[in-house]
Amino acid sequence: MGEMARPREGNIEAWGLTHPGKVRADNQDHFFLGALGRGVRVNRTSIGAKARRVLHAERLATLAMVADGVGGGSGGEEAARLAVQELVSSVSRSFHDADYAEENNPEVFSRLLHEAALECHESLLKKAEHAGAGRGFATTLTLFLGLWPHAYLLQVGDSHFYIYQDGELTQISRDQTWAQDLVDDGTLTQTVA
Repeated sequence: MGEMARPREGNIEAWGLTHPGKVRADNQDHFFLGALGRGVRVNRTSIGAKARRVLHAERLATLAMVADGVGGGSGGEEAARLAVQELVSSVSRSFHDADYAEENNPEVFSRLLHEAALECHESLLKKAEHAGAGRGFATTLTLFLGLWPHAYLLQVGDSHFYIYQDGELTQISRDQTWAQDLVDDGTLTQTVA
């Protein structure tokens, strides 16, 4: 079987939807679906349709994330919104340098995501302190960076990442919670947790 080619823009279907769930009245989720690329995006030109094909942007990676505010208060919703904004900005700002360096350093994208998460965390802590928001200013986060043929996952808290394939949904992330630690050491069952 030959190597599969990088998917083109039209080969990728992505959509997002949020729902408050069954417990809370307010939805504190924020998400992002987009692409990182290089090239030129043509809005309008006088050079003609045939020449316009040369000036296309090339998709290099898919970026998707969801953040879910913690605590039920307005601080969680704001923390989730800011986390998505800051991570999109941070990843897109560093992406091209990382893409260039990846050939010699295969860990570069893992480091990029780790550093972006730490920067975002520090920023959220400062904003919470400044606003006097305290513990209610928190969010979970799950971020996917698909860089053909690799995929990177950044996951914080108990938002989940799933793969849907052949009609089956499989969770591949692991919660970073005390409840999950208790399940892992056999103190609690998954159902009780």
